[in-house]
Amino acid sequence: MTCEGWPLLEEKNVPYYVQIYDIVFQMIQEGELKEGDVLPGENLMASYWNISRATVRMAVRKLEEDGFIYKMQGKRTTVASSISHLDNGLQWLSNPCINSCVAAITRISAKAQLQQSGEYVAKQLGYHNKKFVMGTIDTDYFSGEERTASSVCIFHSNMLEMWNLSLDDEEALKEVVTKKIYQASKRSRLSLNVMAAEDNSQEPDGNLAERLTDSEQQGIIVMEEVLIGENSEPIAYCKYWLNANWYRFALDRKSMM
Repeated sequence: MTCEGWPLLEEKNVPYYVQIYDIVFQMIQEGELKEGDVLPGENLMASYWNISRATVRMAVRKLEEDGFIYKMQGKRTTVASSISHLDNGLQWLSNPCINSCVAAITRISAKAQLQQSGEYVAKQLGYHNKKFVMGTIDTDYFSGEERTASSVCIFHSNMLEMWNLSLDDEEALKEVVTKKIYQASKRSRLSLNVMAAEDNSQEPDGNLAERLTDSEQQGIIVMEEVLIGENSEPIAYCKYWLNANWYRFALDRKSMM
C-alpha cells in the first residue's frame, strides 16, 4: 500500500504523531482501511509527510496500543479486526483465544486424552484431597499460518457422557472448548500473568507455551480460569497461552464508592 491520496499534515497546534494517528483512525472508521489491510512502511510514510521516522513510529505505536493495528516484529503493520477493539471485554464468558485476537482466527486444532488429575487441578475443581480421572482438551488457534494461542481445558471425565463426547471427534472437541463449556458456566475466577517468551519455567508439564516461543514473539499472556456453573460448582479448569503480539483486552471498571 502507498500513501497516495492520504490527507496531508497541517501546521497547527497538534503534534504530527497525533495528526497521523487521527488520519489512520478516521480511515479505519470510514472503511477506507479494512481489516487485514497493510499500512505503508514507516519510511514511506515519513517520506510522504516529510517528517522523521521516529514521529511516524510514535503514531504507529499508539495505534497498536489502542488495538487498531497490530505489528509483528520483522513483518508488516496490519489493520486489526474490529471485533477486538474494546467492545469485547473479559467481562463476558467466552474463549479469549478467539474473541480477543486482533485478527480473525481461521483455524483451530484440538486433541483430547484421559489422565489422572494432579492435586492442584483437583483442588481447583473442588475435589480436595481426592484425585480423579480427567478429560483434557489441548487446543491450538491460528490466524492464517500463524499460531496465535494455545489452551488446555480440563474437566471430570463424567462430563464426556453428559456431552455425549468422543475423544476422537475433533469437531466436537472444538465445539466444547469454543462454546459449550462457556454456555454451561455462570461465572468464572480468572487470573492473568505475563511472562517472557523464553521463560517456560512456570509450565513444568509439557507446556503449550513452548509452541508459541519463536524469535518474533515479545511475550506470552497466561490466563488461568475456573469456570463455575449452577450451585457454584466448578465445571472446568482452563489455561490459555496467548502470543502478546496478537491480543488486546478491555475491562470495565467502576468506583468502589
